[in-house]
Amino acid sequence: MQVIVDRTGPAIHRTLSELDPENCVEFEREFHQAMAESDDDFDLDRVQKVINRYWAVACAAANPAPYVNEVLERIKNGDESVFGEEWRPQADGTNHVYRRNAEGNWAFSHVLRPGDQ
Repeated sequence: MQVIVDRTGPAIHRTLSELDPENCVEFEREFHQAMAESDDDFDLDRVQKVINRYWAVACAAANPAPYVNEVLERIKNGDESVFGEEWRPQADGTNHVYRRNAEGNWAFSHVLRPGDQ
């Protein structure tokens, strides 16, 4: 079920304060700065840009893709296979590069020689 976040300052602030406090602090800072600048010339475009940018952040926080949390947890637990490429050092100084294939298995891709990196 998708959570709808209204494209308003209060709705964005409420969502971010509950689900993404770090971005909430940035939203508050940018919003106040845009409001102060708009006070001089009555141009609210910069305020609307802040609203639009952080609305997307709030929507993502309210509706995280399930696999994102799974991948983050795997990375925290040291599973580097999620990165999709693995270099295996060889005795001759080269690296054999393996990539994930369509089945999710490692498959040899190419040899990376010193200086190619």
